[in-house]
Parts: sequence; C-alpha cells; structure tokens
Amino acid sequence: MQVLQTVAEITEAALARGDAPLIWGIDLSTALQHLGAPIPSIELGQWLLTNAFKPPPTVPSSAVWLYLKYSMATYLVFPMHVLALLTSKVIPVRTQQPYMYNAFLELASTYTFSVASSNILYSSERIIEAVDEVLSISKSIGVSVKEVGAICVHFLFLLVYKLAHATVEDLGSSICPSEMQKEENGNSTHVSHGQDSAVVVIEDDKEPTREKPTKERNTIRAVELLAKIMLNKKSASLLRLARGNRPEGWSLFAQCLQSLEDFLHDTSLKVPKAADAFGHLAKALQQGLYHEWQPNQVPVVKVLLDTGTCTWGSSNAWGNGPAAAWLPFDIFMENAMENRRVPATSTAQALTDLMKSLQAIQSATWHDLFLGLWTAALRLVDREREHIEGPRHHVESRLAMLLSIVPLASAAAIEEEESFLQHSTETLESSGKNGNSKEKKFTGVRRKAFLSSLQVISQFDGLLCPPQFAVTAANQAAATATAFIATSENGIFEGPSLNAGDIRHLIVEVCIARGLLDASEYWCRSLLGVPSAISQSPVSQSSPWLTFMEGAPLSGPLKTALLSTAAGSLAELEKVYLTAINGPEEERAAAASILCGASLIRGWHVQEHSVRLAVKLLSPPSVSADGHGGSTHLIDFAPMLLAALGALTSDDAVNVLSLHGMIPDLAASLLPICEIFGSLSPSIPLTSNSGEEASVHMLFSLAFLLLLRLWKFHRPPVESRLLGGQSPFCADLSLDYLLQLRNTHMRSSVKSSNGSSKNSAETPTKTGGDFLKSSSSLKNFVQASTKSQQPVYLDFFPKLRGWYTQNEACIASTLAGVVHGSPVHQTADKLLNTMFKKLSRTGTASVQAGVSNTSLNSIASSAGEDAAGRPLLPAWDIIEAIPFVLDAVLTACAYGKLSSRDLTTGLRDLVDYFPASIATIVSYFTAEITRGLWKAASMNGNDWPSPASNLLSVEGEIKDILANSGVFVPSFHTGGGNAPATLPLPLAALVSLTITFKVDKVSEMCLAVAGPALGSAAAGCPWPSMPIIAALWAQKVKRWHDFIVFSSTRALFKQDKNAVRQLVRRCFSVTLGSSSSSISKLIGKGGVGPLLGHGNWSYSTPGCPLPVAPGILYLRMHPELHDIMFLTDEILLQVTAAAKNCAVNQIPAVNGNSLPHFRSRSSQTSFSTCMEQVLQASSLGASLLVISGGSTLIQSLYQESLPAWFLSSGAYKSTKDAQSKPVHGTVLEGHVVAHFSLLAATLAWGVPSLKSQQSPVLSEVNGASLNSQRCHILGSHMEFLASALDGKIILGCEHTTWKAYVIAFLALLVSCIPGWISDVRTDILKRLAKGLRFWHEHELAVLLLEQGGSAAMGTAAEILLR
Repeated sequence: MQVLQTVAEITEAALARGDAPLIWGIDLSTALQHLGAPIPSIELGQWLLTNAFKPPPTVPSSAVWLYLKYSMATYLVFPMHVLALLTSKVIPVRTQQPYMYNAFLELASTYTFSVASSNILYSSERIIEAVDEVLSISKSIGVSVKEVGAICVHFLFLLVYKLAHATVEDLGSSICPSEMQKEENGNSTHVSHGQDSAVVVIEDDKEPTREKPTKERNTIRAVELLAKIMLNKKSASLLRLARGNRPEGWSLFAQCLQSLEDFLHDTSLKVPKAADAFGHLAKALQQGLYHEWQPNQVPVVKVLLDTGTCTWGSSNAWGNGPAAAWLPFDIFMENAMENRRVPATSTAQALTDLMKSLQAIQSATWHDLFLGLWTAALRLVDREREHIEGPRHHVESRLAMLLSIVPLASAAAIEEEESFLQHSTETLESSGKNGNSKEKKFTGVRRKAFLSSLQVISQFDGLLCPPQFAVTAANQAAATATAFIATSENGIFEGPSLNAGDIRHLIVEVCIARGLLDASEYWCRSLLGVPSAISQSPVSQSSPWLTFMEGAPLSGPLKTALLSTAAGSLAELEKVYLTAINGPEEERAAAASILCGASLIRGWHVQEHSVRLAVKLLSPPSVSADGHGGSTHLIDFAPMLLAALGALTSDDAVNVLSLHGMIPDLAASLLPICEIFGSLSPSIPLTSNSGEEASVHMLFSLAFLLLLRLWKFHRPPVESRLLGGQSPFCADLSLDYLLQLRNTHMRSSVKSSNGSSKNSAETPTKTGGDFLKSSSSLKNFVQASTKSQQPVYLDFFPKLRGWYTQNEACIASTLAGVVHGSPVHQTADKLLNTMFKKLSRTGTASVQAGVSNTSLNSIASSAGEDAAGRPLLPAWDIIEAIPFVLDAVLTACAYGKLSSRDLTTGLRDLVDYFPASIATIVSYFTAEITRGLWKAASMNGNDWPSPASNLLSVEGEIKDILANSGVFVPSFHTGGGNAPATLPLPLAALVSLTITFKVDKVSEMCLAVAGPALGSAAAGCPWPSMPIIAALWAQKVKRWHDFIVFSSTRALFKQDKNAVRQLVRRCFSVTLGSSSSSISKLIGKGGVGPLLGHGNWSYSTPGCPLPVAPGILYLRMHPELHDIMFLTDEILLQVTAAAKNCAVNQIPAVNGNSLPHFRSRSSQTSFSTCMEQVLQASSLGASLLVISGGSTLIQSLYQESLPAWFLSSGAYKSTKDAQSKPVHGTVLEGHVVAHFSLLAATLAWGVPSLKSQQSPVLSEVNGASLNSQRCHILGSHMEFLASALDGKIILGCEHTTWKAYVIAFLALLVSCIPGWISDVRTDILKRLAKGLRFWHEHELAVLLLEQGGSAAMGTAAEILLR
C-alpha cells in the first residue's frame, strides 16, 4: 500500500504541474528505489491503467496515456502486465471507446513483441503472478502457472484469440462499402492531436455515426496486428506451443481463423483500403498456424526422408529403386501366408496399422504408399505362380490377400481420414448457424491417392497375369468393362465381349463393390483401357447364383456349379446361410458346403462376410423358445455340421479364416461340437432325410482336429518351457489364449454396437455397419443364438477341460499308470483288442495296458460293437484311454514283444477306427521324443522303413539349397556305409504311421495335424533326423519331393545359430545388391525380388535346384526358433555394416559433424543411391526384427543392444580401421541406426490414429496394452540418452556417431511420431533439450519440448525466448 500511495502522490503532482514524462520518470524511479520497491512496478501499471480510463477531473486523459507510454518504453512498468490489463478492459468496450481501442492496438503493436524477447526471462515471480491474476490463466486451465515461459505463451494466445474474436464480431457488423464511402464524403471529423497521437478528442459529439470510419480503421489495424504476430517467427513458435497445450481454446481460435478466412473469400464484404491487411492475414493463415507443421523442416529429417524424386516405372515391379522403401509390405504379406502363429487381430487391421506406420515414418505421399501396397500384393501372387506341390495353401490365399485384405485395409485408412474430416468440420461448425456438414461428402487425400495409384499399376504388365483358376473371373470383369464403355459411347451393347482380362480388372471391380471407386471412374478408358486380346475361355452367359436366388433347389448340376462358383453379393450369402440353417433338410448339407467352399475362399467382394457366416454356421440357433436348447439342436444339425467342417478343413480355408481374424471365433464355435458329439455313443444314428449319414466319430474328429490346428497343437511341448510361460511366442500354444482373444473381440463388438464408432478394417466403406442387419430373418437367428454373445471359457466344457488337463500332464511327466479294472483300463484293453485283433487270434503277442496283466487273448468281445467288431465307445472315453494304450504298445515294441510292423499296423487301425486319435498319438510321441528316454530304432528296411535309397540325394539337395541361400554347414552324418540311419523309437513309430496314410481328402485332416508335428519333432531331436524323415516321405509321395526337401532345410536353423546368422547376412546382401556372383542370376540390382524371389524359388526337377530366395527361407524358418534374442544384435550389426559399406564408396565434399553432401565419381554410387541403400537396409532390418520377435525383440533392442553398442566400441572407435574411417561414415551409421530403431518400434507398436485412439481389441488382448509397454521401453531409452548427454554415462563409440544418432532419433520422433513424446517424463525431456542446446540444436529442442505437454511448455518457451 505504501508503494501504491507513493506512486499516486508523485504522479498526481506531476500531472498537476504538467511535468514532462522524463522528469516524472526520474522522480518516480528515485522514490521507488528509496522505498526498496522493485522496478518494473506492478502498482504503477495498475494506477496508470485505472486513471487512464477514469482520470481525475483536473487531469486530461491524454497526459495519463502519455505517462503510460513512457513508462512502458522505459520499463517502469512491465509491458506484458500493462497489455494484459488493457486486453481485459479495452477489448470489451472497443465499440463504445473506439479511440481507446485504437490506442491499445498501437501499444500492442509496439510492445507485444517485447514479450517474445529474452528480457522477459528475468521477470520476477511477483510479476508472473500479477499477469496470471489479471487474465485468470491458472483458474481457466486448472493448473498453477509459475514459469515465465508458460505465462508468455498463455498471454500471447489470449491476446490473439481475443483480437481474432473481436475482429470477427466487428466484421460481422460492418457496414456495406457504399455506406462507408458516403460517410467518408460527408461531414468530416476534426481530430485534435495533443502530444500523444493515441489520444483523440471529438469536438462534435452530436453525430455518433461519424465514429464508424474509426471503427473500420480499428478493424483493419487489428487484422494487421494479427497477421504481424502470426507471421513473426518467434511469436508463431510460442503460439504453436499453445496449440498443443490448450486444445479447447485453440479450437475456438481456429473457428475465428476460419471465419476470417471465409471473409477473405467473400467479395461482397471487402473493406476499401484493407487489401494489404487482409493479404497479410491470408499469408499468415497459410504459413503460420492454420496448417500443420511439415516434418521435413528439420535438416536431418530432410536428408533421411527426401532421397530424391519418387518416380515409378515398370523396372520397379520387383521392388527395387523407389519401390524398395515399401519392403515391409512384402515381408508382412509373405509372413501372413505362413499362418504359423495366431494373430491377435485380423490381417486387414494389422495391414492398416502398418500402412499408417510406414506413411508416418517415411513421410511419404499416400499415392506412393498405395502404389507400394498394390505392387507388394501383386508380387505376393506372382511368387506362387510356379508353386511346388505339397500340403500347403496355394494361390487362393494369396489372391485373398490381394483382392480382399488389401481393399479392406485401404478402406479403413480412407474411412479414418474422411471420418476425421467430418468430425472436425462438425466441431468447427457446431457454433455456426448452418450445420450442413452431415450432408456433405468428404473426399480426403487418401481416397484421391488410392485412385491415382490404381491408374499407375497398369504399367506393371509382368505382375498382372491372373492365375489359371482366376482367368474366367478376370475375363468377366473385362467383359463388363467393355460393355459399359460400349454402352456409354454408342448407347447400344450387342452382347458380351470375349476380351481377355487381367488382375487389374479384378482389383478395380472389387474396389467398386466396396465403394472405394465410383463406377464411372472404373470404366474410364484412362484407367483401364479397352481390352482387346481374345480369350481362350468364353465368358459364362449366366450365373448359377442367379438361378439359386430365383428359388431353384440345391441339387444336381446347380449344386455342383455353386460349389465351384463364389457368391458375389451379401444377399446371396445370406440366402445360402439361411438355407443351411432352416431350409429343407435335404438341402442343408449342400448349402453348408457351398457357403464354406468357393464362396469362402474366392468370394473376394464379400469375403469378410462369408467367413463370419461360415463360422456362425457352426453355432446354429437353439430350437427352444428360451434359447437354451442344450445339445439336442446340434445333433439335429449333424449332417450340416459335417458338411461345413469337411469344407473348412482345407488349408486354404483355414488360412483365409486366419487372414480375417476368425480363428478365435472358430475355436469357440468348435468347443460345444467337440463336447457334445464327443459324449455321444457312435451307435446313435445321425442320418438326415436326404439319406446322408453322419458318423459321430467322424464329425467329432473333424471338429477336434480342426480345433487343435488352430492353436498350433503340433508345436513340440518343449517350446513353451524354453520360451517361458510369459513369452508372447508360446501364448498361442494354449487354447485358453484363443478363448481370451475371442472374448475380447466379443466385448469390443458389444461396445461398438452400443454407440461407439467402429473403425475396423473389416468394415467396408460403402456397405458399412453390421452385415447381419441387412436381413430381418438373420436378425431372428442372431437373437436366438444367445450363447454366441456370451463369453466362452474352457471350464464350460468339462469333458474338453478334462482332456486338456490330461494332455498337459502327459507332456509334463511320464504316465503314472491306470487302476486295474477301472473304466479307463477297460477301455484301453478294448482298444488294444481292436488294434491287434489278428494277433490276439493267433496268440502271437501280448500287450499290457497300464498296470493290467490281461493279455490280448483274454479280451472278450463286448456286446457294444459295430459290424467290424470295433467297440462303440464315446470319443472322450477313447481319448482318455489312448495314452495308456500308446505307452503299452511302445513299451512292448521296445522290449521286443511287439514287432515294428505290428505296431505301425495297430496304430493305423486305431486311426482308421477313430481319426481323432492321431492328436493323442502326436502329443504322446512328441513328448516322449523330447524326454529322450527311448532307444534308437534302426531304419534298416527290415524292422523299420529304410531311407537309404534316396537319403544321400536328399541330404545333397538340402545342402545345395542352404548353400545357394548363403548358408554353409558341415555334413549331417545321418548314416552311410554299413551303418544304417537311426531315429528315436517314438519318432520312428510316428513317421512309420504317417507314411501309411493315403494322400487324399480323407487323410487330409490327419496329415494336417501329424505332418507339422512330425517335422517339428524331428527338427528338435538332438541328432539330425530331418533328412531321414524327408527321404522316407519323398519315397512315399514323389510329386511332393520339392516341397519336402525345401521344408527339411528349416530343421538346421533350430539348433544352429551360426546358420541363422549366415542367412540373415545373405538377406541383407541380396537386398542391397552386394552379394557374390554365385546367385547373380537371382540378385540383379537388389530389392525385393532377390530377397523373396520372383516366383521361381522351387526346384524345376528333382536334383536340379534353382536358387532359393533367402527371405523365403527365413520366413519359413524363424517361427521354429527357440532362442531369438541373438537376432537383435545380428540385425543391428548388418544395418550398421550397410552404412559403413556405403560410406566407403563415397567421398565427402565438405567435412563437419553433420551429414555432408557427396560428389560421385564414375566408380562410386551417388548420394541418393547411397541413402536408398542404407534406408533399405534399415527397412529390412526393422521388418525382420518385428516378424521374428515383435515387442520382445524391440525391448531387447532398446534396453540391451543399443546401449551396449554405444557403451562399447561397437561404433568402431577403437578398431584398427578407425584411423582410415571417414567422419561421414560414422555420421551415416548414427543416422541409419536411428531410422532403424524408430522404424522397428513403429512397426511393432503402431502410430496413433487421427483421433489418437488405439484399437480397443489390440489394447485389451495384450493386458497391460502396447501403450504401457511402449511408454516403459521408450522412456528407458530416452533416460539413457539423457544420462549420456548429462555426462553420467561414459560412451565408447565415436562422438560423431553418438551425436548423429541422438539428433536423428529425436528429429524423426518429433517429425513423424510426435504423439509418443507426451508419454516421456518431463524431466527427461528437459535434460534432452539441454543437451541439444549445447549442440546448438535449439529448434529441435523446442520441438521436442513442444510435444511434452503443458509441463514442458514453459521450458520450450524459454528456449525460444533466448
């Protein structure tokens, strides 16, 4: 109070005397110093502002304003405090006090930029509190503001917001130009200027309308001030901080800017003499804040991401040149075809996340991204063109990726952008008068890029030839195109043209069906051209589906035609589904086969619906009114279920279901079938009215074996022990994991149906929403099937849970025996009697089950037997007894009481009697192989089958394949000379059993379980058993020779890390085009083609090997690895080696610590080529790392490999060749490692969507979610970087490498994935910013802190102010 009183006394006396501002200032500052009051003075500013608005009667207001201006110029008052006071008091009364508003605008124009000066950093805490109190900043944001930088940001934002809001209001009430011109030519206003031009006095106040020209000038001046602030680099940077930390306030400010922009384009409201002001404002809106900051403004990001003009040509069809940037697409798709692990989400959703991740980290256009996506999918199909025959999915699954998954993923990305645009526009217009945004159709950049990419793929003729089975469909699409063009040009079309089509026609036809393209754009000549070549196969005149939709019964030729012809619409799928559920009984089985046949595998237009309906078909609704019909309703549907399961067991069907993420739902649908039919006696008739007989054992076996295939039952039991119980790589070895996925998907669907917007890759753009809503009859069935809407747990199925527990116990330890006379013992004896009935008649053998002492001769026939004398036992009773049967027969064989031939025959009879027994046989034998307790069996051709006739040739071919892939291994020593090959007894029994199966449809379900298990078990044996297995099977099925030999190569990598390292090195060398000439025929100039092959990676004839693409071999091999942690160091080593090799071929034009410009010599590569190669190495390394270990290897990279690389001499600080190593080589290493590490993290964790929302399914499935995992891993790495910058960690690498890595990593993080930074602790960000300032990277430090949230905003602003 004393200070305020002193200020008032001195100032009033000076005003009364008429003292000059200088005299008054000296007196006042002397008095304040005598009192010990701080200068600038808060009390002085408050007194001057109060008296400027209401001056004493004897004091002119102009004098007070003069003192105020002088005090601001001499810092007697704090300019920001005075401007804050003026902002809160003048702007609200600007209409009533236009001249005071004019004075305020002049002061603001002069002193606003002093806020953005370094002098403000020395402001006292008292002044900060005063400004905060005037503007109520802390109250409005709910957080106390104590940093000077933060107070500057908030003040500047509130100033421009209030100015913009006031300007919008003033322009809205502006008079028309004609009226304003009339006022200018009328009575003039006499303006009297005192010593301060800011003080204006009107002599004639009888006509208030004469103030309007002054109001217009104030509006123009306010626009000029806005443009001036927004165009100023420092103030614009401060406002950018406000944009990220005051989202609600910024949204209102954006609405004001939008209104101002609308005014700029409204010619009817132009204000004369304001063209320059509005021109500056338009420039500010465009350059300053209206558009997002472009990432390539950071120099290092521009170097890493702008490697030249991206021009595509036909020479890039095989993934070299610009196409090499999209290598992760090829690896992702090829890896998805393997179906070796259960995906947490659909492939379409995962591909959508991959698209957004690559677009973000590469900073590429969506046109290039879509073009890279299409060419990768086309290469995927082309690689299977010369496939090798074997028990594996073929080109149908690859076409599903091209024509179903890729369009679904593209639709999701496009829909996300357009939904965001819609939401943003609705938010922006929420306060406006017209809300027409819902009626508008928003076309985003992604949709336009999608169309332009389809116009370019026509140049890749070598990739557009359709597979043989798709020729008819391509011809039909081409004929439709020709018909449309002819009709649009001539008005008449005289029948279908027999023009040849290609994959391009199929792609665009699918995109039209999904609403991604308009039909007129599709049929445009510039897009497709007019096909001209004559096809050899005529186009069908009518579709069998049209006949079916007209009501024809499913029988005879129509049924045959529908089985081989895919449905083309959702209505057709719905009708065939309803026919299978409630149609005539004689048609249900046929309808099920049709729905799960070609329509499932080749129905690309509606494949996401066909897979759901096929899975739903296995859970038919209960017939009871309350929806709890028990088991009887499934028994009634037995023939239909048998037909559906028979179709779903094909490898392509399972792979298509996996691609669409339906494996968890399929598993849940199979559980009740297994539980119910496994409890039924085989004597129960399941014959339909059509006469089709369904065996209980066969139906159970189909469902049970399919269930086991879904959770990778064939994997050896030891894997879950070696990888650890918490490892994500053994999670899918559990049935509980599948049910957890299914329940999570179900909860997510319920949340989506309750009102949350569903951004799923499975929802097409045009036919969005739940597809089941399209049919009222389907609604009834959905409501009746209440069980499918409830969580499913294994405990709901006691029989299945009992087997599951028994199987786990069998894996964990040897059998403890069975109680004599118990039901299990009796069942086991009956099974033994069935297996060795011929032997029991002759009395040549005696096998004991468990602890039983009863011989096979004494087993009496039971009354419950079939015509062949086999017991009619429920499936679960049989499965419970089989382990004891196997233990008995294997023990008898080991002790010579049972010959190997009789053992094999008995096992085969058991499988013929009960096909599902192959699962227990596989589980028991693989467990015993792992334990290693059994003696070796001599594969001599007498006791056991002999591989001698082709074993050496198979070994040689395996070694040739490995050698051509860059892997050199010693001899296998499987046998030779007089020493026959040997196998463990359980493995010998298992392989002998499998080679007795016929290669037909009936045995397919057994081989689908036994085949992979046999290979995995052989690969895990302590001695090389796989060549023996391969030789025996190659003798069995000669046409599978190539497939068997190629598959056998994977066994070596399971136990030899050195072989894996060699293969990884070869993958890098062929991709970068730096490999030896031994496979130069395949390599060419590097790229995707040499890595994954051009479609001819198989053997043309046995013994004449063609080069095997190393990438294909790696993708087939890596799921079998037990130890994967060493891959992180190896891949990092190869990435850095690529940078060093590239640096050797470059001569620096200038020296320095940043990446220099290079000049090329005739024998050296150009700089752009060099950057292409190192970034290609980075993309390859990141892709291999993610598919091999996902987040586990990412964590290893950030927390182990990278710190070790920096702490040691891994960056070649102390190596012998370090003296000759150029500086730019170490810089390049740092840059490429930064790109590699961040790209790998992005591929594993994804990037935030436009709405900053992660997939709820993905988040729930992983428990703690990928977000928390990313926060922990990234936070620890940033802590390491900050500690090293602080000097707390002594590094062992080159300083230039370290500096290049830190700058590149943080620059890429800020530019490409800024959303991640907010999860890092603020203190770490401040330490990083401090280190960057020491390196003079001030702009990067500010950008880093800018994304750190409000807690880091003050520090960022202080760096800007300095």
